[in-house]
Amino acid sequence: MKTLKIIMLAVLTIIFTSCGGNYQENKPKTPEELRAELKLQELNNPLDYLDHKDVTLRPQRKKIRNAGLFRDAEYVDDGALIEGYIINKATLAKFKDVVIKISFYSQTETLIDEETYVFYEYYEPNSKKHFSLKVYPPVAYKKFGIQIVDAKPVYE
Repeated sequence: MKTLKIIMLAVLTIIFTSCGGNYQENKPKTPEELRAELKLQELNNPLDYLDHKDVTLRPQRKKIRNAGLFRDAEYVDDGALIEGYIINKATLAKFKDVVIKISFYSQTETLIDEETYVFYEYYEPNSKKHFSLKVYPPVAYKKFGIQIVDAKPVYE
């Protein structure tokens, strides 16, 4: 009889304890909790929220000799200028130190060369920031590609 009472008491304790845990799960989250959850999700996945737009490559030339009475001015190739925008589409997360990879391809779309560059700047949520980069592409390149490969989250 005494054992039966102890078993019944243990069963009732388990039932009441498990019911108390369910109350917390059904409680709706506050706006502050939802914002913190969203910010953490964005901070943990920077590549999902960073993108590039309007990226162009313009060859650059440098004058090495002025025009004279009996000659034209002389120019030589001086690399290229890559310009565009990096966009942070995150609602709450701020990022920094964005790493991009520039790839150069031949006419047959064979990869010739790749280089990575780091922009040591802050990228605020819902923002667009201009970038400019001087590169020296291989002679045989016909196309180029750009990809954001890394960024660091800013925990504030």
